[in-house]
Amino acid sequence: MSKENNSKIAKIIDSASTAVQQNIPQTIKESDGVLSTVVGFFNNVVLYPVKKANLTFKYKLEKFREDLETKIAQIPQENLQVPPTMIAGPVMESLKYTYDEEELRDMYENLLASAMDNRFANKVHPSFVETIKQMSPLDSIVLKAIVNSQQLKCYNIVFTYEEISKKVYTYGMPDYFVEELAALGDIFAVSSSIINLERLGLIVIINGTIRGENYSLITENQIYLSRLNHFNSLGKEIKPKFNNMTIEINNYGQDFAKTCIKTEDKHNAD
Repeated sequence: MSKENNSKIAKIIDSASTAVQQNIPQTIKESDGVLSTVVGFFNNVVLYPVKKANLTFKYKLEKFREDLETKIAQIPQENLQVPPTMIAGPVMESLKYTYDEEELRDMYENLLASAMDNRFANKVHPSFVETIKQMSPLDSIVLKAIVNSQQLKCYNIVFTYEEISKKVYTYGMPDYFVEELAALGDIFAVSSSIINLERLGLIVIINGTIRGENYSLITENQIYLSRLNHFNSLGKEIKPKFNNMTIEINNYGQDFAKTCIKTEDKHNAD
């Protein structure tokens, strides 16, 4: 390893150590289970705070080391940089509480690796740490599926009955039903994830259809038919009301995906 690379690595170690120490409460620093920064290097740069007294945590550190090493190995040496403290510190602090959630851990690790790559300097945003904090593992899975598709048909379906008073079954169908996402989990949980992803500014839900897509096929969907038959069996004649919509990734979501999910931006290859 060249002197230049050694110097660069030393700077990364110092930056990571400072970032973590600034984010560890004094009471924890002084306790028997001392939290410290463990920086392991095989061929590239790895950093993570570890609670040394905890053997399970040591095992997790090794897994983290392997995962992050693989990600950083893809960064050319000339593009390797010291991760900004405003990214590295909060990321490592957050990892202490979400490490067991693979989907979330992977996003944090990707964000950290992106922060070490100067090619992503204009893509990595400090708010991404807080965005991941407010996501569930299912949110991450749903977002990845949306990113892979870029656009998805979405339906707001209301089961109405008693035409005059226009009564509805509140839980007839979820607020947002996407056929392509139905296999990811409970359809109401998936809908909640969609709502949260929109709240976080990662996606947009548009009142309108995708050109060339046949939205009327929803009436043949087995989940829809099953729920329709169930509510019809309650003695009320259901009259479904359909609001056809589209889910898309916005610019903020595209940058988040490129840095935290490590996907190619299909709208813009730059």
